[in-house]
Amino acid sequence: MMTDDEKALFRLYTMADWLEFKGFKQKKILEELKPYDNDWKRYNPKKPNNRWGLSVTSIDGGLSGIPDLTSLLDYELQTGICLKNEDLAVPTPVWTDSTELKRLLEPWKKWVTRCHFLRMDRGSFFPDHNDVNKHDFSYDEIRLIGFVDCNEYNFKWLYDDKIIKGSPGSLWYFNGNKRHSVFSTQDGVMLLVVCLKWDKDLFLHILDNSKAR
Repeated sequence: MMTDDEKALFRLYTMADWLEFKGFKQKKILEELKPYDNDWKRYNPKKPNNRWGLSVTSIDGGLSGIPDLTSLLDYELQTGICLKNEDLAVPTPVWTDSTELKRLLEPWKKWVTRCHFLRMDRGSFFPDHNDVNKHDFSYDEIRLIGFVDCNEYNFKWLYDDKIIKGSPGSLWYFNGNKRHSVFSTQDGVMLLVVCLKWDKDLFLHILDNSKAR
């Protein structure tokens, strides 16, 4: 028999693949990120393709990017330390010092795990994939995406063979179980990636706060 949390997740998956929430002031976010211009780190450095990350949360509140901007599976193979996204949930100064980011994330704070800005420079991409955890079924997560600095001319998000057009300053839940790929054709394309630990209360929060309610 399914638990209430599992039932809630099933209901979310039957509702919609994309749900929009109240967004953010894109220009203010970009202005408040300027003090961190030198803190961007290679995203998943074992697979370099011009992707960069800036930690909003991390394992210790620091901006080293290790291990929060790397593959946790690779990190476990290298160190023997097994981590989950929920182990990387300590806010960094990027969160605590940005008034606009703080305003955006505070309503979700009790569920936020790994969170970072992702900068995709020219030629970077994520190949076709599904965000499915094949190694641990003990907990579930969903993901929010904030479109920070991108447009239909410099950024392509292919989702289940459809092109997604997210306007700058918008925040979305998306069903990452469906296959998707992402491409950047110029420098500076930026997204906000927010992982959320799942429970029934998060489902109720989504129902109360999505624009589709």
